[in-house]
Amino acid sequence: MTDSLIPTQPSFAPQSLRVLLFEDNAMDAALIKKFLRTVGIPAARIHLADTIPSALQVLTRERVDLCLADYYLRPHTGFDLMEEAKRFDVDVPFIVVTALDDRSVDDSALAHGAYDFLVKGELTVEGLERSIRYTLNRHQRESRLSRAAFFDALTGLPNRAAFMERLTRAVTDNAPTGGMVGVALFNLNGIKFVNEAFGRKIGDEVLRCVGERLTAAKGRTQRPQMVVARLDGDEFAVLMTGFLLAGHALAAAKLVADCMTGAVDTKGGQHVVTVAGGVAAQAIKAPAADVFPSSAGETAERLLAQAGQAMLTAKRTARLNGCSHVAVAHMH
Repeated sequence: MTDSLIPTQPSFAPQSLRVLLFEDNAMDAALIKKFLRTVGIPAARIHLADTIPSALQVLTRERVDLCLADYYLRPHTGFDLMEEAKRFDVDVPFIVVTALDDRSVDDSALAHGAYDFLVKGELTVEGLERSIRYTLNRHQRESRLSRAAFFDALTGLPNRAAFMERLTRAVTDNAPTGGMVGVALFNLNGIKFVNEAFGRKIGDEVLRCVGERLTAAKGRTQRPQMVVARLDGDEFAVLMTGFLLAGHALAAAKLVADCMTGAVDTKGGQHVVTVAGGVAAQAIKAPAADVFPSSAGETAERLLAQAGQAMLTAKRTARLNGCSHVAVAHMH
């Protein structure tokens, strides 16, 4: 999605909002729901969840505009849900609601990225409406700035900076358990010829189509944690986590390559897309804690470089055979 396609909200429209209420106290949930309905949000658009798995299911499967999260839900907190939402790339603003009028909790909520902190005993319909309105307006402004900095304007995919941030975070997250992290790089064959023979606008059409196919490939691989990105020009990347064996990363990369391959209809005619892909994966082992932050970045760069070398090998084969090909780096 490009900036021009980001929906604007010129005025506060509560009747169109979808809200997740993360609350395990039935009486508090009933009261907050009543306040939300009074604000103008239809009951059918208010989702209630009382565990992190059930809340994540709503956040990842439904369109949610806002999450009201209780601070303390034994044994977890609203902060835990916020961190999990980040791991799943859920871009939803959070307002923390709690019975504790504690400045330290207030400060911690803001440090975790909450947009506001409301005390249940002081909650009013007017205060809740104002908090929701301010939160949505601020989130919309910040989303535009973030998209400009971390998303590719042509395809709407995350750019290199965003991809490297997620790759480094994946290395950090998987270090304690020795989890696998995989990277696949894909290069389009012949895009330079399309640009030279038909013009850059036609080449851009091809790139946009490939970006859409890459996004659709996430669903076919059934890996919600997969991150797809456009790094530069005709180079795309995929981050894979949550798999057990290195061979699983290769299989997923081949499926992605298949999704990207095929004819693209443009204003300049039909162009057949083939890709060269390279895959690298490894089980992450954490070194000493005091050196791990820099080591995570080095591991991320190494995985990307290994995938790049494998991609160059695949490109030679793809040129000879005239079809898509995926090569694999040494994986362990």
